[in-house]
Amino acid sequence: MEYRKIGDYTLSRFGLGTKRMPITDASRVDRLDREIAAEIANEALNQGMNYFDTSYSNHKGEAESFLGDYHEAHSSDTCLIATSFFELVDPRYTYVFQKQLKKLRTDKIDFYSLEGVCDLNKMRDIDSGAVDFLFEQREAGHIGCLGFSSELSPDNLRDFIGRYPWDFVRMRVNYYDWFNKDGSARYDVAKEFNLPIIAHAALRTGAASALKPEALSILKDANPDRSSVDWALRFVKSLDGIVSVTCNMHSVREVKENSSIFNDTATLSPDELNVLEACAKAQREA
Repeated sequence: MEYRKIGDYTLSRFGLGTKRMPITDASRVDRLDREIAAEIANEALNQGMNYFDTSYSNHKGEAESFLGDYHEAHSSDTCLIATSFFELVDPRYTYVFQKQLKKLRTDKIDFYSLEGVCDLNKMRDIDSGAVDFLFEQREAGHIGCLGFSSELSPDNLRDFIGRYPWDFVRMRVNYYDWFNKDGSARYDVAKEFNLPIIAHAALRTGAASALKPEALSILKDANPDRSSVDWALRFVKSLDGIVSVTCNMHSVREVKENSSIFNDTATLSPDELNVLEACAKAQREA
């Protein structure tokens, strides 16, 4: 497993998200299957992954409680926890943060971010006092690294980054947005500020949840043995500004298969990037 640094932390280039962890009852999305979740987390550690990403609302709060119990059984050097505050879930940032510390069984959350920062609400968490409160928590030692999850356009992203001494930015990075939208421009803004990027949504392929036949055939023609997931993760891995990419995984098998992509320093060649550009355009136009 490759590793990169943010501040004093060394984190795996591939991280585990909790959003798709199995549930015990399909009719109740909040019932996390803790037994299988532990198997998934154990395999992640076995593969060298140490970055575990969750949120206040994942599995109606059960994901944070699960990671709190799991984190208590492992040292902080091998299990880094990331969570977030999202005003639309609960605007009481002081209450939410204190509850998260309790659920995660810690007095310091390694990575903490503001969720859902976009052009329409870019001042929301500033005006409410949430941003100042969280920076106070960082100064007090209750947050290791503080960032935000951005859906901002490039110009607004540049402004938002410049307002505070952020430690990182969480950003949607995938080849579909890179070649069809402003994904590369957003990435360039973060790089302009030397702000580490923690990527998510690497498997996004536009409005469709899966590749259309026309797009998939381009990938298969280029490399019949490489899956579409493999292509997508290798693309994000090839960007040097990406410190880590998180992926929500549902099974031990997914952890094994996906984490193996990050076991070396290999990146996509220019010709392979051209293949992905053609695939992204075919996905958009088909």
